[in-house]
Order: sequence, then C-alpha cells, then structure tokens
Amino acid sequence: MSGFMGDAKIPVNEVSLPIRPPSEDGEPERLLRVKQYNNTITTDAKSPTKQSARRISGTSIKSFFSPLNGSVLMVHGSCASLEQYEKLVEILYPFLKKKNFVAEAFDAFGCGKSAKPKRTKAYAERELQADLAAIYEKVKHPTTNFIIGHSYGTSQVIKLINEMSDEDKKAVKGVILLSGAFPGTNGGHPIFILPSMFLDLIQGFLSSQFRAAAYHPTADPALLEAAADRSNANPMYMCKYFYEQTKWATYDEIQGVTCRTLVVHGEGDNILSLDAGRRLHSALPNASFKVMPNVSHQLMEEDPETLANHIIEFMTESLK
Repeated sequence: MSGFMGDAKIPVNEVSLPIRPPSEDGEPERLLRVKQYNNTITTDAKSPTKQSARRISGTSIKSFFSPLNGSVLMVHGSCASLEQYEKLVEILYPFLKKKNFVAEAFDAFGCGKSAKPKRTKAYAERELQADLAAIYEKVKHPTTNFIIGHSYGTSQVIKLINEMSDEDKKAVKGVILLSGAFPGTNGGHPIFILPSMFLDLIQGFLSSQFRAAAYHPTADPALLEAAADRSNANPMYMCKYFYEQTKWATYDEIQGVTCRTLVVHGEGDNILSLDAGRRLHSALPNASFKVMPNVSHQLMEEDPETLANHIIEFMTESLK
C-alpha cells in the first residue's frame, strides 16, 4: 500500500512482508509489517529512476526498491510499534528528502500489525534477531546506512552489527541508540513468570504503570492515550513469551560496535535509568552522549524536535 503521511505529505509504502520462509523445524513464514518513508521511486518501466523490485521470500514486492543515496533503519523497543517513530520521521523528512535517503521501520513479530502466533519459540531472541538481520539485508544501501534503536532495540542493533560482514560494517556510517542500557536484565520483569491468563486480568494495570514510568509528567495527554491503546492491544501471551526470552547485548558485543555512535537518554527515564544509559555510552568505543531534559523513556514521542536536531547533527558529521 502506497500513500502519504502527515502535513508534509511524506511518501510512504506499507506492506505486510514474509521476511523469512518456513523453517525446516516446522516454523511458518515470518510475516511482518514494514513501512518505508521517502521512497519516491516510480514503478513506471520507462522512467530512468526505476530500480528493480526486491524479491522477499520469493515474492516480488513492487513498492520496495533499493535505497536511493542511503538508508535509515529504525528498530523499536520491546512490545512496541513503528508508530512511535512517526512523529520523529515527520520532523526528519526535510533532511531525508535533501539527502535523498529512504527510512524504514517495522513492527517486530508479535507487535503492532505484524503476525502474533501463540507459540513460545516464535519470540525467541534468536528468531527476532534473525528477523532483524533479514530486514536489514533487504533495505541496506551498499555504502551508506544509519541504524536507530530504542530501548531493547538498542541491544538488537548492537547484536546485528556484531553479526555483520566486514563489508557491511564499513557501510554503517552511524548508529543512534535511544534510551538504552548496560547491563540489561535478561528475562524481563519477574511478573512475566505468571500465567498469561492472569496477566490478561491485570493488563490495564500494567499498561498504566508503564505509562507512568515511560512518559514525563508533562507529557501530552493525547500521547498517553495513544500509548494506552497500543499497550492494551498487545496479547499478554506475546509479552510473556517475549520477555522470558530477552537477552541483552554483552559488554563484548557492545565493544564490537566501532562505528560512530550517538547515545541519547532522557534525564527522567524511569524505565531504563540515566545511569544505565551512561554505562552503555562508556562501554562503546566510539560514542558521544546526549541527555534530553523533561523527557522520560519515550523521548522520540515526548520531544521529537530536540531529538531530530541531535540526529541531524550526528548524521551530518558522519557523512563528512
């Protein structure tokens, strides 16, 4: 599905993609929702700007093409959704348009509008990591890539880079880690040991506790309402299976990210503390650190303007 987003009329392609084919041990194909922003390549066969459509799991997706001058892949955090990035994308759009970059975001397996099977193995850390690697392989630019990760997504981005070939690592011009932590807590909160039937009963309470911790007291009420809708839409069996299998990046994996890195953290983060963000920054070999005031964990929603300025400054320096 193609269309436009926001007042700036950002070109958007949205598709539900089979990212990986069925596995030999019986796992079905992995179907994820993917959105691509600022891809203005025409499908007119006579156009000189036309590029060949990517083939994903044997299916030609005409709305997905090789990136233009560069790619920006955005990875959301645990049990979240790509919608959390869209206000940031709107603000970044003039910069992306000027640079002729394509940005991509996706709903991880079980999240947002992606498939939500009721199988523990479907949410194993290795499976989610393989999904991210498959998506990156489809959207990466040959020479110029930026990757943004938020919360647990920062750990997934770190692991992705560690698994890359030397050639792919050279093409990553910068990594942006938002609201990350070191060390992370493997296995998530102990409450997810409880049966999913019981978690269903307390979902509203858990969602309200998350909002109170993840957003600054001055956050827009409309933002909190949208967050409540997203949280309450998550199947609790998915949250349980996901959190029980989380594995945060190790110190050695963090040390393996040698490209330019920007770490950004909210001063009032009550999900992953500012100190945890400082430790992540200290463990990275080539990183700068920004603290944003008057925001908590969801800084890309709470103050997208300030964050966009930090990102544009970082990307501009990285492209010199």
